[in-house]
Amino acid sequence: MLKIKPQNPKGVRDYLPAENAKREYIMGIIQKHFELYGFQSIYNPVFERLETLQGKYGDEGDKLLFKILNSGEYLDEKGLEIIEKKPIQYGKLTQEISSKGLRYDHTVPLARFVAQHQNDLTFPFKRYVIGPVWRADRPQKGRYQEFFQCDADIVGSKGLVGDVEMITLIDNVFSELNLKIEIKINNRKIYNGICESIGIEEGEITPVSTILDKWDKIGEEKVVEELSKLIGEEKTTKLIAILSIKNFRELSTIENNELKDGIRELEYIFKHSKSQHLKFDLRLLRGLDYYTGTVLEIVSTEMEYGSIGGGGRYDDLTELFGLRDMSGIGISFGLDRVYDVMTELNRFPSEENKKKILILNLTERAIDQYYSLLTEIRKAGKVVDLYPNQTKMDKQLTYADKAGYTHAILIGEEELANNQVQIKNLKERKQESVEFKKAVFKI
Repeated sequence: MLKIKPQNPKGVRDYLPAENAKREYIMGIIQKHFELYGFQSIYNPVFERLETLQGKYGDEGDKLLFKILNSGEYLDEKGLEIIEKKPIQYGKLTQEISSKGLRYDHTVPLARFVAQHQNDLTFPFKRYVIGPVWRADRPQKGRYQEFFQCDADIVGSKGLVGDVEMITLIDNVFSELNLKIEIKINNRKIYNGICESIGIEEGEITPVSTILDKWDKIGEEKVVEELSKLIGEEKTTKLIAILSIKNFRELSTIENNELKDGIRELEYIFKHSKSQHLKFDLRLLRGLDYYTGTVLEIVSTEMEYGSIGGGGRYDDLTELFGLRDMSGIGISFGLDRVYDVMTELNRFPSEENKKKILILNLTERAIDQYYSLLTEIRKAGKVVDLYPNQTKMDKQLTYADKAGYTHAILIGEEELANNQVQIKNLKERKQESVEFKKAVFKI
């Protein structure tokens, strides 16, 4: 039989029990705050029809979609004809062999969900979801092909109350996680207004935003080079100069109505959110096609790691699915990235006070007592296990140490005869004898 080397595909990773417990800790805090803010949980399938996903993330995003191969005889005569053509027509080939794809984020599936179930929902509709998404990106530090996103969205409200609520929510989540952050903020209306004012064509606005979104990855020189090829050196020079402005109020001298709307929206958000972590960043665009107003990005101020969350306002996303006039605002926390930052900074709470108990399996005659203790200790809300095999005490204690148990309960022949148990504190290396009926209270 052929032996297979056990290893993950690139871009994904396993989490051991202790590691996954930390992820669950983060998710628990995020979920708690989602529910405190009135968001409701929903479920969406992990894959969508390709037509649902394509065209929502820009050209770069479409390239990163994981496509699912159709089952059955998908390569019929038509498919073979496409393959045989030189050069191969990959776009047409994809249509023949794949009609579904893994979700790229939780926002586009939400838009489909809202349009599909609009008669069953009450608007404004507030939903949250915590689950995996997939992107066929180049694996590297902090960038995975499968990762968890924790999303909250308000759909069906154009008011800026939702924008303020999202910022307050971000503040509260990271305050409890004990992480210092900065919330970068911009408004796509400001960007659109700037582009219009310097003569960038409507069809160039999205490609320009895609290039600018790569600023931190490729640097200013490369950005300027790519922009110059797309819109020319003169427009590029004007755009780069404007993007250096640090105070959005300075942009009010530009005569453009859409830009001025964006400034007014930012004024409202800064005034009412009262967040100490908000920082205006004109270069922040989040290169996804569907953002129309506020855009947000969350970064750690304690270490360089890139974005650990973000979001923004989208006004027309559901229109693609036949539902008009349905504005939304959403945020997303990157669970795996938050985990990495908290691990690096050692910000997880200590497990010292968390009890985990192992009942040693020493004699068949005490089996009733073992099961009785298991039941009573679990009723008390404490973690407890019975070692599955009767074997040497030293072996069981070694296992308890390695597996992270804090206490061991010993009932041997002597304890059985005296109706007692021995409780061993494995951390402090202390042991005491107590009556059997008092054991639960002593743990």
